[in-house]
Amino acid sequence: MKLTNSLSFIISIMAVTVLAAESPAPQLSTDNAPAGFPVVPPKGRIILWGADAAKAGKPITYQISYLADDAIAGKSLQMAVKCAIQVEQEQKNNKTGKMEKKKVDKFSFKFLPITPKKQSVEIIKLPEFDKEHQIELYFVDKVENPQSLSNSLKLKKKGDSFMMPEAEEIAKVAEVLPVKATEQPAKPRKVLVYTMTLGFPHDSIPLGARTILLIGQKTGAWQTLISNDRYMFEPETLAQFDAVMMMETTGPLFGDPDKTVNERLRKSLLDFVENGKGIAGSHAATDCAYDWKEYGAMMGGYFAGHPFYKIKVRNEDPKNPINAAFKGEGFDFLDEMYTFRDPYSRENLRILLSIDISTLPDDPGKPGFKKGENRQDHDYAISWIREKGKGRVFYCSFGHQHPVWWTSTILQHYLDGMQYALGDLKADATPSAKK
Repeated sequence: MKLTNSLSFIISIMAVTVLAAESPAPQLSTDNAPAGFPVVPPKGRIILWGADAAKAGKPITYQISYLADDAIAGKSLQMAVKCAIQVEQEQKNNKTGKMEKKKVDKFSFKFLPITPKKQSVEIIKLPEFDKEHQIELYFVDKVENPQSLSNSLKLKKKGDSFMMPEAEEIAKVAEVLPVKATEQPAKPRKVLVYTMTLGFPHDSIPLGARTILLIGQKTGAWQTLISNDRYMFEPETLAQFDAVMMMETTGPLFGDPDKTVNERLRKSLLDFVENGKGIAGSHAATDCAYDWKEYGAMMGGYFAGHPFYKIKVRNEDPKNPINAAFKGEGFDFLDEMYTFRDPYSRENLRILLSIDISTLPDDPGKPGFKKGENRQDHDYAISWIREKGKGRVFYCSFGHQHPVWWTSTILQHYLDGMQYALGDLKADATPSAKK
């Protein structure tokens, strides 16, 4: 399947939200705003659904789609265009101590006046770009000292246009998607995929997020909203979802300069899970929120390092339905494999997959290890589940390398783990140490 053969296919799979598989994918046009937004925006904010090239040439014409809260619809706003160019800059190599030239992003901004409707698809013409390799779009209140009023969408340069970073790889994902839900959802489910990164930005985040979206769409197991807007965690907004997927969220999870806002959003997420909803995490979902110990305890551990790549995977729980894709066997795999530190413990977690280190060096004195990356108990889990109050947690460290997201067995593992977090797939979460 070639993406260039069908603009409607590109639009339907790259939209921020989609309908369940039984319904046709939303069609975007200047006359017909996308139907089926599964949730309403936070108060005073906008959900930016998608930004798709509508016409080639200069200036570049884009079709943006969005949903605005009543309090902000009709106000004079700006569309911020954050432009990134790569420049060479001398930086110190921490290993060698020498100064080396390295390509880094340098940012500038352009602004377009816009008056959002309640729900709309609009055509905008972006300024001409020269050296920029990436742009980021989002709504702001004003040009001077602007405040973001929406999530943002990143577009990378593809020829004369800017497209979603994973556009060339989505076809590979589409070919290996699970075709049906393992368990029929007890009710229509809604998943928030959160993509905020205030630390290291993995370039596999857009691909992983869209893959979770496509799994839900293809199987009918859930509807998806992808967003890096921290205000989606406001209690009344978060309550609209059944589960949250933390997609490689490095750094502080919310990062609001107002500490009272951070505390409110933190409590909202903890209450969300404690009271019966679900949370899932991919890869760097454990490499974040180090100053929020309740998050680390909920997820099951914190990142220690990634000394392993090509590994043998041990199937620790072959009868667990979340491991059904692996048919009771282990397997070889290649990814950036994490090791974990406290509060990681088999006393609290049901380990599903782990690294078989029998053929790998597990010695901090050998190449590949840094201080603190190895464990004295030689216990290197990959994925696990646990109960948190009335809620459920699923975590899988696979996700750094792009091919992970078009590996059929891994996608099935994510489907089943997500259905567990949503409460539709029942699985024994008795901690491994207590089996």
